Amino acid sequence: MSSPSLSRTPLSARAAALAAAALLGGAVLTACGSEDGSGDDATATGPTVVASTSVYADIAEQVAGGNATVESVISDPTADPHSYEASPADAAAVTGADLVVYNGAGYDSFVDRALENAGDVPVVRAVDEFERVTGGTIAGHSHDGHDHGDEHGAEDGHDDEHGHDDHAHDDNGTTGSHEGHEHDSDTNEHVWFSLPTAAAVAERVAEELAAIDEANAEEYRENADRFADSLAPLEAQLDEIHDRGHFPYAQTERIGAHLFDAAHMVDLTPRGFLASIEDDTDPSAADLSAMLDLMSEREVAFLAFNTQTETSVTARVRDAAESADVAVLDLTETLPEGLDYTEWMTQIVDSLSSALDGATPVDDGGH
Repeated sequence: MSSPSLSRTPLSARAAALAAAALLGGAVLTACGSEDGSGDDATATGPTVVASTSVYADIAEQVAGGNATVESVISDPTADPHSYEASPADAAAVTGADLVVYNGAGYDSFVDRALENAGDVPVVRAVDEFERVTGGTIAGHSHDGHDHGDEHGAEDGHDDEHGHDDHAHDDNGTTGSHEGHEHDSDTNEHVWFSLPTAAAVAERVAEELAAIDEANAEEYRENADRFADSLAPLEAQLDEIHDRGHFPYAQTERIGAHLFDAAHMVDLTPRGFLASIEDDTDPSAADLSAMLDLMSEREVAFLAFNTQTETSVTARVRDAAESADVAVLDLTETLPEGLDYTEWMTQIVDSLSSALDGATPVDDGGH
């Protein structure tokens, strides 16, 4: 569904709030300006967009062009947004922005906490756009032992983003009670790996900026269209992968699962293993053994590995994959240095396609 329509506070009031942020904690936020100077003083009089991570800052900047200042609360490519603790300056900058762009569903809960004490700040929340374009629902999720989820809870039995009912498969690929092979769209808050969602976020950012800055409204919309067009070849590439068959994979954390779902891949990761890693606890001996067996017996085409949340357990799984010559696909939760969103996704999809060369698809129950 669409982000709620919120009243706009004059730019002068927003500028005052941003000045207060600087006094509170100094220059904590990092401008996400392009090399041509789109983040320099030339945009200081335009709208200010604050994004939770560099991923959303980059999408917003591609829409804003040179007409707005875009800043990211988290810009360190090695930082883990799940555990980020916002400073008073971060919170003040969020509440003083002309537009806030973030993920939602508890992923970047520091934004929700800042907005609790704010007035009417326009927001673009990616999980809302995921729901709007896919019909799915993302349950609020917490990685710190506290429920920071928003009001968008998940309902059992909803369709995933391809219109398929969530279900499990048994070892032969038929529908059954064997856990570990289903698409878990309702429990995966990492929605920026859904290409249609990224395009929808860009569209919503354009509409919000157009309402704030009517003089450049058409340019914002054209930039959002251009961004969506840049993703079309990647969606076509995922369709080509799907046409090759349903490939099995495993993952240390489901950050990239929306992308893999788009290619209709089959996730064989033991659900107990995933739950343990995401809750920062050690998996059971049985779940770890099952995960290691997937690697040693080469039952999967590749292992998706979150490099930003590596633990001794996930490192052990990676070692097992490499020892068995199972391809490892490295993923991160923030933009790698020197890449924009489209370039980043292009690298991932290209690596995915290469990892499947010579792999054998499995039956996915007619999925």
